[in-house]
Amino acid sequence: MTRRTLSVGKYRALQRASTPGGHFTILALDHSDALRRAMRPDAPASVTSDELTAFKTQVVGALAPHTSGVLLDPIYGAAQAVCGGQVRGVGLLVELEKADYQLQTMPLACEVLPGWSVSKIKRMGADGVKLFYYYDPESVTLCAAQNTLVQSVGAACAADDIPFYAEPILTGVDGQASDNDSFTTRLIVAAQRAADSGADILKLEFPLPLSAQADDERCREACLRLTESLDVPWVLLSAGVSFEAFCRQVAIACAAGASGYIAGRAVWGEAAAIRDRSQRQAWLETVGQDRLRRLAQIAARGRPWTDVIACEPITTSWYQTYAEGTQA
Repeated sequence: MTRRTLSVGKYRALQRASTPGGHFTILALDHSDALRRAMRPDAPASVTSDELTAFKTQVVGALAPHTSGVLLDPIYGAAQAVCGGQVRGVGLLVELEKADYQLQTMPLACEVLPGWSVSKIKRMGADGVKLFYYYDPESVTLCAAQNTLVQSVGAACAADDIPFYAEPILTGVDGQASDNDSFTTRLIVAAQRAADSGADILKLEFPLPLSAQADDERCREACLRLTESLDVPWVLLSAGVSFEAFCRQVAIACAAGASGYIAGRAVWGEAAAIRDRSQRQAWLETVGQDRLRRLAQIAARGRPWTDVIACEPITTSWYQTYAEGTQA
């Protein structure tokens, strides 16, 4: 397979967000509504902005040193972690989409957070732009809107020379569907379209619904289909599954060509329910850190992203023709 070529700027940013071996072991804490529900299931609306920020700051401070990078939101997490020094020495990915709907249902049509942009993410010194969006390959209307947005984000990331992490989440399919091949095929289509629209890394669901994941061989085949259909690296998201279930998913996915993971609640979910700060700190420094070490060991068996992506050709005069967003 011919490797994709990225600019020096994007290539350097991917290096900062990955391990020396070329694997992504990223902690996701860009949550807002889901975090409110995890912190206070009986009264999520009572969770204040200060409480969200304090939780994120504490978790990132305890766990970031055991990751290759951290994914945060611009409202409650990213700038606070930079200013507080919690993300010193690891990659920083920042969410682009509007995601805080104050516990209201998130619409299918994705929108960029008002007042936020790819350029601002680049200017704050981040190493990647993440865009979450729903996708249904069989919905012409939804596809048209999402494709337009993804293409515009891809173009903006190319212009600002920052990696684009696309996260298409399937909608319009039953998570317990019996037609498992359809689930895998739809995910492949969504992933391919994101890659064609400028995504550099794909953050993806496990390519089978939960009801079909009992068979290791079937899981492996689905992951291989996904890997072989793409010319960009992909990483696995945790989707709120248990830690043990996620370890199994990561092991299967990485053995079949994934380049790591971006994990959220599977790592820190239980910590959100601990109200006492000192007790939460103790949990993070024991259970939380142990989980990340275990996941990193599993991810190290995956395919390095450098097997899929090459840096643009470098000569002694490369800087003279270097342009923002150089990408082949």
